[in-house]
Amino acid sequence: MGMGHVPQEPIRAEGARAQLQRSQRRGTSSRRSLSAARGQRGEALVAQQYVAEGWVLVARNFRSTRGELDVVAIKEGVLVVCEVKARTDLAMGHPFDSITANKQLRVRRATADYLAHLRATNPRLLASIRTVRFDAASVVGNEVERLADAF
Repeated sequence: MGMGHVPQEPIRAEGARAQLQRSQRRGTSSRRSLSAARGQRGEALVAQQYVAEGWVLVARNFRSTRGELDVVAIKEGVLVVCEVKARTDLAMGHPFDSITANKQLRVRRATADYLAHLRATNPRLLASIRTVRFDAASVVGNEVERLADAF
């Protein structure tokens, strides 16, 4: 068998171990959906705070090939992009700790994609933006903490 050999039949796990792996995958997806629901709830709480302070929400969960923007709002020429991290408790560390330099770079790239999207779909809104600010929000239980100009 050489380096470039491709087997005729696909390789499949067999036996008791394969069953265990399948059940673990099922468990993971349910945990993932709980995490997604927690994230959506956290994003909704943060969005409500921005609206209560007079910001206008322009996007939530904007997705591009380079990342996702959780909450995007505008007020007086300032476009704020807020990265939201939600946890049920602090057992896994503070949510702000999970906003790494790599995550910040993805948010910045997705913001560039969002501005390009505005150029094509809403040039008036784009023209009203004088500056872009990156905020971070931590949601632990029902407690929301926001850092303006976090990165």
